[in-house]
Amino acid sequence: MRNPKILVLERDPDLASQVRSVAGELRPRPEVVPCDRPGQVGDLLTEEGPFDVLVAGPSLGTKSGLSRLQIIHDELPTMSVVLAFAQRPDAQLRDIVRTGAIDLLHLPVADRMLREALERGVSLSRPAPTVAAAAAAPVNNNGHAASVFTIASATGGCGKTFFATNLAYFLQHHTNKKICIIDLDLQFGEVSTALRLRPRYSIADLLSRDEEDSDLAGHLEEYMVRHDTGISVLPAPKDPTDADRIHPTDVTKVLEAARSKFDYVVVDTPSQLSEVVLAAFDLSSSLYVMATMDLPSVRNMGVFLNTLDKLKIPSDNINLILNKAEKDVGIDVEQITKLFPQGFQAVLPYAREVSKSVNVGTPILAFAPTSEVSKRLAAGLVPLLPEGTAVGIQVDTLATKQRRTLFSRLFRPVPSES
Repeated sequence: MRNPKILVLERDPDLASQVRSVAGELRPRPEVVPCDRPGQVGDLLTEEGPFDVLVAGPSLGTKSGLSRLQIIHDELPTMSVVLAFAQRPDAQLRDIVRTGAIDLLHLPVADRMLREALERGVSLSRPAPTVAAAAAAPVNNNGHAASVFTIASATGGCGKTFFATNLAYFLQHHTNKKICIIDLDLQFGEVSTALRLRPRYSIADLLSRDEEDSDLAGHLEEYMVRHDTGISVLPAPKDPTDADRIHPTDVTKVLEAARSKFDYVVVDTPSQLSEVVLAAFDLSSSLYVMATMDLPSVRNMGVFLNTLDKLKIPSDNINLILNKAEKDVGIDVEQITKLFPQGFQAVLPYAREVSKSVNVGTPILAFAPTSEVSKRLAAGLVPLLPEGTAVGIQVDTLATKQRRTLFSRLFRPVPSES
């Protein structure tokens, strides 16, 4: 018989430390595994197997946090849930009940009360069937969960959509895997425009379909539009007011569905730290934070990173990108890099070719693969490729072939939305 396993879901490590200390007094002694993001639960279930008890901390004490716990409970009904909050959640009682919680502890909590809750949780848990763990950790056709790369910035105009589309193209071209872009700039998304696509549907249409049909993953690709390069795109809503109807739990469901259908998922976000954006962060393998060479953008990047640190988002998953670098603008790259000791994954120069590539709806890596911006961009993305993958940073056959067809489209009018 295996020892019980307890999962502690909380950004602040103090709760996990107390649970580990108290659990050491139980017999048999449970294994305690900390987790700082709801989006990692599925991966942990794949790696660690089923858990007997989930202890959810104060960072889950919001309406969106309770909704995420409800999703976990729905997928893993055999796992006992213990809520440990510093204050009662600002939510209706039914929202708390739907998490499946067997106990609600008020932090700080005495060791005795925590121990009793853990003992009760272990006794009430039931052996979880293998299919439950599989359901909670969506895997794609290759048998593994997709990597999620989210692009963010604290200020607008930093080139998030430019970077997202080129990242997707780079992965598509060099791995020959299934790639998609989810446009989470729900009010003013630009992915479709940047790739000159004419989408029929959007993420809002996907989420507003018949609620009785719960197979979101099964219908996901029907609501996407495919680019010439092979990238699939789930567009932002055409009507900005539709953004109000999309909640953090909706984003979690969409990204989980995308992870089950694609090998790599690229997420473009607005310049804000909303609950919707944070939901994407929870499921992200890597986060790219962008800034441009002006003082407001640089300052806001610092504020943005400090906020992520307070939210306990692992710094190891954060990569910095400096875009539109120029000389003689009153500040230089060396000054900026001194402010961010973690360094930049890539410093991309200002280039007119970028605007041209957007106007023809093709990523710069395909439109002008030998340009300086393409070389630096590709060099910064090479670490993402699977080990042993051969990468040609210079012109290659596919890029050359695509480039020949692009100039015939250069002056084609932008199609009107129907």
